[in-house]
Amino acid sequence: MICTEVSRLAPLYITGELDATRAAELDAHLKSCPTCMRELERQSRLDVRLREVLLNDEVSAALVDHRVRELIAAEAEGRDVPELGRRPRRWLTAALSAAAVLLLAAVGYREFLGSRVAKVYADAARDHRLEVVQHQPRPWLTDPAAIAALAEKRGIPASAVTALSSGGYHLDRGKLCFLDGHVVLHLVFSDGAREFSVFMRQRDAKPMPGPVREIAGGKPLCTSDVDQEYVASLETSSLFAVVVDDRSSAEALNFARFASSVL
Repeated sequence: MICTEVSRLAPLYITGELDATRAAELDAHLKSCPTCMRELERQSRLDVRLREVLLNDEVSAALVDHRVRELIAAEAEGRDVPELGRRPRRWLTAALSAAAVLLLAAVGYREFLGSRVAKVYADAARDHRLEVVQHQPRPWLTDPAAIAALAEKRGIPASAVTALSSGGYHLDRGKLCFLDGHVVLHLVFSDGAREFSVFMRQRDAKPMPGPVREIAGGKPLCTSDVDQEYVASLETSSLFAVVVDDRSSAEALNFARFASSVL
């Protein structure tokens, strides 16, 4: 893959719409091209800003859901839909228009509304679904030493990776990925019955998104459900980590508690 292709495919990569083969090629290119990595980060920041602007006002998901279903049914039956009123609120007009377009284009408005969930959690849930649950091909590393070296390059101590590979959890594979404008380390652990994704990066000044669920080991833990995935996050003095499980919110939280005790 060449740099001009990366620039053209970056929007699809950021939104998770790029096919698995091309995504793997783009991943490989980014590892060796700092210029393209910076461009991808720039586009991701722009994507975040656009979402913030579009979702600046509070939106009732239930009301939008009902109205969009009316629009789809009317489209299918070739009939008119009663207007909401002479002067509908600006947020409702914008939300209905965006949601209807997404639905009628067979993209799905739930993802649009789901962007009100912290983007880092939505991105982590999406990556776990595509790469761990659906097993879409990605260039994973499986050698623990290679994974540790990759972590060190991203400013994550190898000891943090080793610490998580204890307490009944086995490190299966790892690679770099892109969440909410940041390059992060994606690790997959197994307890013998299920696989967990752990996304790690250096902590920055930005506060951890979402309300704190509890304090474990002196560290705040947050939780969030995103579609069929269960997400828990934690912060240490130097690291930010997101745990994703697709079966149980309790198990995601338990892994986060364990991580808080060893990191």
